[in-house]
Amino acid sequence: MDSQIRTLVAVDTGIDSGMVEDALPLDGIQVIDIVEGMDESWKVLQETTVDLLVVACLGYSDRALFLIDGARKLAPNRPILVLSQGSPNGFLRRAFEAGAEDIAMLPQSKEQVAFAVRKLMARREGSGIAGGVKLGRLIVVLGPKGGTGKTLTACNISVAMAAAGESVCLVDLDLQFGDVALCLGLSPEATIHDLAVTGGSLDAEKLDDFLVTHESGLRALLAPARPDLASAISVELIREVYAVLRLHYDYVIVDTPPGFTAEVIASIDASTDVVMVGMLDSLSLKNTKLGLETLELMGYDQAKIRLVLNRAHSRVGISSSDVVAVLGREPDVLVPSDREIPRAVNEGTAIVETRPQSEPAQAFRALGNLIRDKQLATADAARGETRKKLFRRA
Repeated sequence: MDSQIRTLVAVDTGIDSGMVEDALPLDGIQVIDIVEGMDESWKVLQETTVDLLVVACLGYSDRALFLIDGARKLAPNRPILVLSQGSPNGFLRRAFEAGAEDIAMLPQSKEQVAFAVRKLMARREGSGIAGGVKLGRLIVVLGPKGGTGKTLTACNISVAMAAAGESVCLVDLDLQFGDVALCLGLSPEATIHDLAVTGGSLDAEKLDDFLVTHESGLRALLAPARPDLASAISVELIREVYAVLRLHYDYVIVDTPPGFTAEVIASIDASTDVVMVGMLDSLSLKNTKLGLETLELMGYDQAKIRLVLNRAHSRVGISSSDVVAVLGREPDVLVPSDREIPRAVNEGTAIVETRPQSEPAQAFRALGNLIRDKQLATADAARGETRKKLFRRA
């Protein structure tokens, strides 16, 4: 896509068109046309190639709803932003149901509208570019069942990448039993639940108030303090959070709950990379295989999946050929067992910090380097040495 977002603006009857024009940002978008009337806008939309549709209306408007619904069916992947002036009177819910992705109440400043546009495009742009803005990468850490070390992996690669100078935000998406705060010794003074119940629109300044800071420089959005609070967090809020974070961080790493819940599927849809975590035993390998097959059924690009096996020194009589036979591919990183890992977890620290020269720490850094597309010789050597030790006795 060009650096300029090709935009069609549909202006409904009765709205102050001058207010709409004043709200449109000067940079980042290219206004193809400002069309008066919903019927005329529909005709122009069918004949014009645009990246974004902006619908401006006065309160509740059936005409605007018809246009939004038709535009979504015409191009399901094209974002729709609604600018509404006056009391919505139930219009907001109907607009979202029809296919709008965001709604802003007029009057709005150009900066606020520009930020809303960037958020919308961030959701749609798999390449990581939205209106000339470089987007951070969204890495989702998956595991079909609990106990495979997803949180351990997510926390250690987040700390390792932050310590390497990257701008990183870690999101604990295990909304009922999230352990990121415990693993990293963070105080859950604010959580994603607190963010959800505040209401109102979401922007970077507001979201920043709910992030906690780790000593490595890593920022984290923590899970709710109790399982019963999870119901307050919607999938739409999660998508909104990802869009805002990708605009301000180089890497957004998501620690997920077991299974393919609605929140996990939405995260995968928004992701640029996936880390699939399993363990070296027959039951875990079977579940990891099912997880990889599920991603394939979802149409996920297999080249964007990194495969990690934890507890790789376990003596369970499984050879490298067995692993490849079950999973259909070799693991990218093998993390060996180490008694220092549970000790670090109990102390609320990351092993990449407490024992940086240990084999697990080297493996986690190797994974971080793979994610950063910096496959250094030391990372490859660490991975190869781990694999040799693992299968030497198998």
